[in-house]
Amino acid sequence: MNKKGKYIYFLLANILLMFTSQPLFAAANENHARIAETARAYIAARHPWQKMKTKITVQTLDPRTKLAQCPAKLEAFLSTGAKIKRRTTVGVRCNGNKPWKIYLPVTVEAFANVMVARHPIAPNTTISERDISWSQRDISALGYGYLQSLGDRGGYTSRRSIAQGAVLTPNMVTASSIVNKGQRVQLNSNTGPVSVSMMGIALQNGALGSRIMVKNLNSGKQLEGVVASENVVLLN
Repeated sequence: MNKKGKYIYFLLANILLMFTSQPLFAAANENHARIAETARAYIAARHPWQKMKTKITVQTLDPRTKLAQCPAKLEAFLSTGAKIKRRTTVGVRCNGNKPWKIYLPVTVEAFANVMVARHPIAPNTTISERDISWSQRDISALGYGYLQSLGDRGGYTSRRSIAQGAVLTPNMVTASSIVNKGQRVQLNSNTGPVSVSMMGIALQNGALGSRIMVKNLNSGKQLEGVVASENVVLLN
């Protein structure tokens, strides 16, 4: 074989090796953006902050992750017993000829105006408008809850010291009393077909909706009731 013939032989051998070692058409991979959008849409439709401004972030998949392109619609799901929280792991699966599934962390931020302390608040302080200001915060990250108003009649009293700038949470306050011990109150009883009203004396301080002991002025009996307003207690 002459020099030219050897060159053609090696060229054909290399071409043959190239086609036998690699497929003619590489299998298509699933689009990462499609997977992420499936997870995002699933959480967007089900998270518990539907009426608030939210931001949903899906963790980016590793670029090296290769999954076969799914011929069917992708399906998102949660593991058994899982609930949607601020940070939730969402599964996405393909039910095609080559099924697969993958899990992605999804974070939801939900924003609302909450009360924060305008200045340091001492314990046992009746909280008023001058003590608070409003700030938009991610309430999904507030594990102890938050307050969005000063409450019903009576408002709140601080249970302990509250630092300036702190978000006011339910465990920082207690409902202020609107009925005071020794105060004359109207006792209303709605048990049975007849409503009865009588006068009594509160034996305890009481916030709106709280249960207190009262004394019926006519019979002298001590009874338990629920504070309905500044001067009305509903008897059981």
